[in-house]
Amino acid sequence: MRRSLSLFVAVLGLAACGKPAPEPELTARFTPGQQQLLQQGSLRARSCAACHGANGISRQALYPSLAGLPEAQLAEALQQYRDGSRKHALMSPQARGLTDDDIALLAAYYALLPSPSQP
Repeated sequence: MRRSLSLFVAVLGLAACGKPAPEPELTARFTPGQQQLLQQGSLRARSCAACHGANGISRQALYPSLAGLPEAQLAEALQQYRDGSRKHALMSPQARGLTDDDIALLAAYYALLPSPSQP
């Protein structure tokens, strides 16, 4: 079981390595500060993309889309996964290594992205 989980995490990491920065048409409508946040967030969110999809839009019903969710909701969920008050076989280990700055960056990044229902 442990070997399977290690293999799964390794595959997730490899799958995320090739994720490009946000598309130019996406960043063009944001302020320079928001564009910087999108750039930094896209780098930190590479491992998230394997499950939650490119630009936070999941293609699998098993994993929720994160794009456009409220920043506070995202930050709270990540903090809870990190501190163990919320448990999930995949998310808990992923969040365990996040710093407060990582959580703030990821929450702001995903909140800034347009949700799947937005054009």
